[in-house]
Amino acid sequence: MRKFFLTALIGGFTLVASAQVSVDDFEHGSNSWNTVSCGAGIVDNPYQTGLNLSCKVLQLTRAMGCENWSGAIYTLPSQQTGYNYVHALMYRNNTGMPNVKVTDSGSNLDVAPMTTIVANEWQDVVFDISGKAVDFVMFMADRNDISEDAIVYIDDVILSNDATPRTIANSACGAGSEGNDDETTLGDYTLVFNEDFTDGALDRNVWNVEVNGDGGGNNEQQYYCEKGVSIEQYEGKQCLTLTATKEEYMGKHCTSGRVNTKGNLYYTYGRIDARIKMPKTANGLWPAFWQMGNNFDQVGWPRCGETDIVEMGNSNGFNGNQERYFNGAMHVGSAWNTVSSEANALVYPYSLQDTFHIFTLIWTPTSIDMYVDYEATHAAAYFHQDLEPNDNPDYNRQVVFGKPNFVIFNLAVGGQFPGIYDVNKITALNNGPAKMYIDWVRIYQRGDANQSFVCPSASDAIEQVNPSEDGSALEEIEQLNHNAKILRHGKLFIEHDGAYYDVLGNRVTDIMR
Repeated sequence: MRKFFLTALIGGFTLVASAQVSVDDFEHGSNSWNTVSCGAGIVDNPYQTGLNLSCKVLQLTRAMGCENWSGAIYTLPSQQTGYNYVHALMYRNNTGMPNVKVTDSGSNLDVAPMTTIVANEWQDVVFDISGKAVDFVMFMADRNDISEDAIVYIDDVILSNDATPRTIANSACGAGSEGNDDETTLGDYTLVFNEDFTDGALDRNVWNVEVNGDGGGNNEQQYYCEKGVSIEQYEGKQCLTLTATKEEYMGKHCTSGRVNTKGNLYYTYGRIDARIKMPKTANGLWPAFWQMGNNFDQVGWPRCGETDIVEMGNSNGFNGNQERYFNGAMHVGSAWNTVSSEANALVYPYSLQDTFHIFTLIWTPTSIDMYVDYEATHAAAYFHQDLEPNDNPDYNRQVVFGKPNFVIFNLAVGGQFPGIYDVNKITALNNGPAKMYIDWVRIYQRGDANQSFVCPSASDAIEQVNPSEDGSALEEIEQLNHNAKILRHGKLFIEHDGAYYDVLGNRVTDIMR
């Protein structure tokens, strides 16, 4: 995690806003919405149909005799600019006139919907807030005169730069951050690696456990050691566990864990997901899920390129937002003092340290995008970067980020990112050790010609059918001009007519094991 100036980058550079940002999906029991006049509260979704299959929604009720501004207000963690539209999924018992109120330079402005309102079905209602700096969002149930109670259910509120109403249904109740244990495809992506740590021991053919106290180039306070890495049970899941402990060890005042797959598992392009339970970072912990070029030993950092899929614990979140403040980033360059970086930091609508969340990187030859709980929320990327060409090879993102990368998980303590260099000021360790849990890691690819995936011999044996049944396939396979050669766990397989064979012609039923 060689990020010498990331604190300055996040704090001092202008961060490019994502195409949209989630305000609230209500799945995590948000208590940030305050009732205005009549009733409002988060309830079970009574109409799991159409566009909205989620568990929880915000209910607004304007009863007869209540003011026409009855509704609920949400104060954003920080002022949002650069967004032109508010979207909200709505289900109403009438075709009245809901409104949204926002702040623009201290003035409160009512905004009517752009969308024609329908009754008794979920629809994406859009409000035009072009040119307005938004400090809060307030939904009003019905500004018209009413002859009966107006009831509105609201879900999946976003700020966006696209006025097109959403037409794709969100995930069904119960899906999302839990993940599907049998997920072998996602759209046109196919699973090529699945590590769920259920063997009870870390597979050292895949994972390297780092042992050093060099501070990661960021003046971090921990000594990474074997004792900081384990496989433990958490919430019924067998997890890779990184533990930070305040203790004297090898000249350092605390220990922790960091693992990587350098030289063992590396891939070019595709999608990687990890389901992670973050520790409480306040104050001083710095958990991260990231990757670097597998040519690190040959060219060093930052020439190898670095992609930070998620980091938490930055000092900019010390204002009470640490559980929701996080970032994605990229670094490339010829030397540590000439590094070129892109970072996007934001405050999420709900805590990312409450339970497990799924963090996703989608990496193509032309772009990098990062998501949180994507299958559950379908929210826009919290980080997007085009991979542009450049005449200087050290800064040519298409080249640098077009090479194999290995995967890293670590739990750093202190250093430049949190801005704390005294272990006695690491308040996150005041009550004992802190743990980062990784439930599983999955890599998916499309099978495009420019994609690659290499993994060593894993601890699991390959399940075979009776070789005598299929051994004759070798002669046929040898006659084929095959491009369908697949390397898994250090073994070569050939795909033919929807089946997989090893180099001896034995049919195998599961090349992922």
